[in-house]
Amino acid sequence: MSRKLCLVKHLSKGELERTYKAEKDSKVKERLLAILLLYEGIRVQDAAAVVRRGRSTLELWIRDWNRRGVDGLKPRFTGGPKPKVSKTEWDKIVAEIENKAMTIKDVAVYVKDTRGVCYTYKAVWKILRKERHLRYGKPYKVNKKRPDDAAAILKKG
Repeated sequence: MSRKLCLVKHLSKGELERTYKAEKDSKVKERLLAILLLYEGIRVQDAAAVVRRGRSTLELWIRDWNRRGVDGLKPRFTGGPKPKVSKTEWDKIVAEIENKAMTIKDVAVYVKDTRGVCYTYKAVWKILRKERHLRYGKPYKVNKKRPDDAAAILKKG
């Protein structure tokens, strides 16, 4: 049993064709094409096959079209989730860790200890290396037997 979908005709067929031809965004144009095919009386399954999308996707487009017209077919991106730590806070963190030769793992632990926010290694790497362009901290072993005045001893010899 298939349910009958009702398509609200916000525009005349000619206006819809003009809107389709004038549209620059490929996603909106694809959706307008599907609506145009439905205006011509083509079944939802056949229109889905023409635009190479699923029937359920076309049903979502029809729902958006019925509610808001052409504006309903435009994508509504929200920009994703908000960051756990703000950019100004990262500026403070970078200033605090500067010249401490910390690895990315060390920075992740530092952020968790001081700010209470748990970041993955990859997230810290992306923030420090890609966004902040920081150099890598290079850990090295410190010889505990080395005397405090090692440089002076070398100069004498």
